[in-house]
Amino acid sequence: MADAKQLLLENFQSEFCQIVANHIQDHLNPSEWEQLLALAQSGIPHSPELSFTAFDSIERRVRHLTFIENISPLEMLSAPHFYQRLQIIGTLHGQPVCYFSGSGIYQWSLTPDGDSLSFWLTYPVYPPGWPNDDDLDLPFQLQGSEFDSKWLM
Repeated sequence: MADAKQLLLENFQSEFCQIVANHIQDHLNPSEWEQLLALAQSGIPHSPELSFTAFDSIERRVRHLTFIENISPLEMLSAPHFYQRLQIIGTLHGQPVCYFSGSGIYQWSLTPDGDSLSFWLTYPVYPPGWPNDDDLDLPFQLQGSEFDSKWLM
């Protein structure tokens, strides 16, 4: 059973996905879009239904690949690589919907220090700048190759 925090985030999934899809379609730099798309297509998904080609529209891709992440907006902003790339693309329930340019990461949370809704344009590939096992100086730690997230499909 999902906990109360996840249920609250799930209540905002539709609106988050609409803001993200609109940004991708109407405002994302075309060369950035092409680079992130090429990266996404280079990855091997965990399952065929999550492959890049499994979706016939941006809206469906965003809706199906949005997940709850245990990395808060404050943690993202404490990493210089991401802080320098922050763009506020809208608001939802009084909180900013963030896009980290060049990385393809979209993020929103009910609170700055809480779990967040997240979408990666590069899925199944980690976004550019995402910490790997060698990057131990970032404020958040990944748990091996897993990152305690919950898909919302």
